[in-house]
Parts: sequence; structure tokens; C-alpha cells
Amino acid sequence: DNIPIKLNAAAILREGALYQRKMEQELKRIENLLRGAGDPSEFLEWQKQMRGKDLEEQLAEIECRRLQGKLSHEEAVLAHQNVIQENKKKADLMREEKAELMHRYAEKRLQEQKEMRDLVEQVVEGHKNAKQAKIKLQKYKQRIVQEVCEENRELLRQALEEEEEKLRKRYELIQQIRAIESLPSVRHKFVDLTETGGHGLICEMSIVELRERLALLREAQKAAEEEKRDQIIHEKQAKEQLLLDKLDQISLFRAQLGRAAALKQEEKKGKSQSGERPMKDERILNLQKKIVEKTMERKKQAGLL
Repeated sequence: DNIPIKLNAAAILREGALYQRKMEQELKRIENLLRGAGDPSEFLEWQKQMRGKDLEEQLAEIECRRLQGKLSHEEAVLAHQNVIQENKKKADLMREEKAELMHRYAEKRLQEQKEMRDLVEQVVEGHKNAKQAKIKLQKYKQRIVQEVCEENRELLRQALEEEEEKLRKRYELIQQIRAIESLPSVRHKFVDLTETGGHGLICEMSIVELRERLALLREAQKAAEEEKRDQIIHEKQAKEQLLLDKLDQISLFRAQLGRAAALKQEEKKGKSQSGERPMKDERILNLQKKIVEKTMERKKQAGLL
């Protein structure tokens, strides 16, 4: 049932290296057998059986822990339901006491509101006299604000006149500078491309010589790029051939591994049919029985609530 998967270059090289290591290990094992060494397959089979047994014990222990947790949960839910029932009785008693306290509190609040009403009436009488003084103070503040606004208006007008004068002078100066810059200037300079700069340097060259040197450098760079491109093409072809060889090797190894896996599966199937089914742990059965009992008790308590 292998599904064909398109492999990239890295995957092909990685899988090829893996099969190469496996082949080297197998050759080394055969070489050791030829020298007289023992076959470790029997020890590996015994080790595998011991590991399977340990795994079954671990799974049984995990199942016991899970069932113990479920049993603890059922016991906690049942205890919570008992607490709810006790709290309900306490809540009824507290509700009655709260109603009595609220009645007393309402009577006290009515008495306090009556006293506050009398106090407010006394304060209102005092506010009537203070209101007239507040109106006089407000009129005095309005008159002061009006005088300040008139003074600020005069200062602002003077500042605007001074700023306009500065802008006018600046505009005249800019016009004079533009008039000077608009005058035509005649500049003529003839350049001889075959002459040097005359700086007295040994490596000094004219523009014509520099252009010839640049053309030679460009031709050399182009030749180097062509050589590098040919080298890249050769390396790419060699890499593609290497990948094709690796793919052939991978296909051969996969076919061999598939046949070996099929034989191993048949052998495992025969052993599983001949073996006996393990019995379930007695601890698990006891825990399951207790969980059923606690669940029925919890449902019965929930119905009473």
C-alpha cells in the first residue's frame, strides 16, 4: 500500500545515506558470523518479549490510575451534593433573619429621611441670601474681562503692522536677488579626450585610454562568466546523475524491505493466533464495580435534590 511520493534532492540523498548505512551494518553482521560470532536475534526476541510484558503492566497501571481518578470524581460529586443540601438548609434560615433585618433597616431609613428633610429646609433659607452676593460678584468680573479684551485688541493691531513691514522688506530683497541670478553668464570650456589631467601621477590616463581599459575588463569579465556557467552546468549534470543512481538504489532497498516486512507480518499473525488472550487485571474489575455503585448513588441523590 505504498503511495508514490515525489522526493526532492535532499530527501533522496538522506534516504540513500540511510540505506547505505543499513547495508554496511548488514555486511558487518555477515562478516562477524563468518568469523564465528553468535547471532543476537534470539536475545533480541527475548528482549522484545520482556519489553512487551513491561508495556502491558504499565498499561494496566495506567488504567487503574484512570479508574481511581474517575472513582474519586464520583465520590467528590456525591460529597458536593451533600454539601449543597446542608447549605440549602442554612440559606433558608439566613433568609428569614435577613428579612427581619431589612424591616428594621427600612424603619430606620424613614426616620433618617425625615431628619434630612428638615435640615435641607434650613439650608435653603441660608442659600437665598448668598445668591444675591454671587450675582454682584459675577457682574464685577464681566466688567474686568471687557476692559482686558479692549487692551489686548490694540496690542494685537500694533504687532500685525510691524509684521507686515518686515514681510514687505523681505519681499523686496528676494526680488533683487532673483534679478541678479537671472543675468546670463557665458561659460565655454573645450575638453580634449586624449589629454591627461596633468596632475603629475605615474598611472594617469586620458579618457580614451580609460574607455579602452574598461572595454578590456568587460571582455575578461564576460569570459569568466561563461567559464563559470559551463562549470555550473557540468556540476548540475553530475548531481542529476548521482540522484538517478540513488533513486535506483532506493527502489531496490524498498522492494527488499517490503518483502521482509510482509514475511514478518505473516509470522507475527501466526503467533498471535496461537497465543492466548490475556485476562483483565482483577484491580481494574473491582474499580469498575465501585464506580458503577457510586454512579447509581449519585444519581439517586441528584433526584432527591
